[in-house]
Amino acid sequence: MENSANIKAKSKAKACCSLEKKRLMNVLKSCDAYSESIERHLCYKKAAKESGRRSKACML
Repeated sequence: MENSANIKAKSKAKACCSLEKKRLMNVLKSCDAYSESIERHLCYKKAAKESGRRSKACML
């Protein structure tokens, strides 16, 4: 059986990941505003890298 500290940590990680998903979706929407495909690509790439770093921090 899991202890309460472990359950709280999982709950906090889940909330963190949910917030990160919302952040990523907002950034990706702003990337769509670029008219040039290379600009969009670079924006998506940067957003994914930053989001991945923050998501990893959620899990630690």
